[in-house]
Amino acid sequence: MKRCTAVLFTLIAGTVLVFAGGKKEAEVLTVNDEVPATLNVAALIGPSGVGMAYLFSNHPDLGTATAVSLEAEASVDILLPKLINGDIDIGILPPNVAAKLYNLDGKSIVAGAVVGNGMLSLVTRDSSIRTMADLAGKKVSVAGQGSTPEYVFRALLEKAGLKKDSVTLDYSIPTPELAAALVSGRISYAVLPEPFATLAVMNGADGSVPIIRAIRLRDAWKESDLGSDFPMTVCVIRKAYAERHPSTVRKFLAAYKASIEWTVAHPAESGAMVEAANLGLKAPVVTKAIPSSNYVYIPADEGRDSIESLLSVFLGFSPESIGGRLPDDGFYFR
Repeated sequence: MKRCTAVLFTLIAGTVLVFAGGKKEAEVLTVNDEVPATLNVAALIGPSGVGMAYLFSNHPDLGTATAVSLEAEASVDILLPKLINGDIDIGILPPNVAAKLYNLDGKSIVAGAVVGNGMLSLVTRDSSIRTMADLAGKKVSVAGQGSTPEYVFRALLEKAGLKKDSVTLDYSIPTPELAAALVSGRISYAVLPEPFATLAVMNGADGSVPIIRAIRLRDAWKESDLGSDFPMTVCVIRKAYAERHPSTVRKFLAAYKASIEWTVAHPAESGAMVEAANLGLKAPVVTKAIPSSNYVYIPADEGRDSIESLLSVFLGFSPESIGGRLPDDGFYFR
């Protein structure tokens, strides 16, 4: 308990870790391949859980000897202690949180796959906004200070040649309230993830000036030569579990891949499953948002370039947000 508390305090408070010595040799998972009695999996309530909703209704078949349990956690702060303590074996985290946990907690996890790519949009009624440079002098509400939306947006503003503070960033409105604030006219510009961008567009369609996605940030990311896309969520595995049960982990990851592919291909049915699994989103919004949500399955080692491109942005703005350095080879499950 003391270890868990200390690690969580460091992760949440953002303490900078100072590393000494040179680069360590890549670690290789020990292959014992025992058949586990249980596999405990956690999704996050909200958009991160959408790709796993199918598995809540159709548990993956890992063999009769392994019982699979799935649960939905309300936040990263609730999921993290369960992952550290071993109550959860596989979970979903933002890439920067996964990197920070790996760097600060003795490499206790490995990344299995990227399960959600860039799904951020600059949403507004202002049809004159077509590029990042058009935002000079504007006040933009951003979904989440110190998170992927902030640092991706700030990096893109820099790439557009905008001077620091030429765009005012506002973090005062919680993400679930941003769509309503746009619709009511309380704010004029917002960086929103899916499905909240879709919700704003849906509810702001009436009237003479509709709400639009003026800029899809993944398009701006590519145009700025930062990479083809950026990850929003990764599936992580407790390293001790992956070492002892690699075949079981691979079976689950294969089932998760199939779940995401099914979700993308069946938005209407997926929306109903998300609502039935109590993942915090209504079926009609999920159904409408899935085509814009960029759910993917990319094995972590194949997605390393995109992960490191995003984490390098975090490293430039706030090194402590990823634990002070890029994760080494051992971070990527193979």
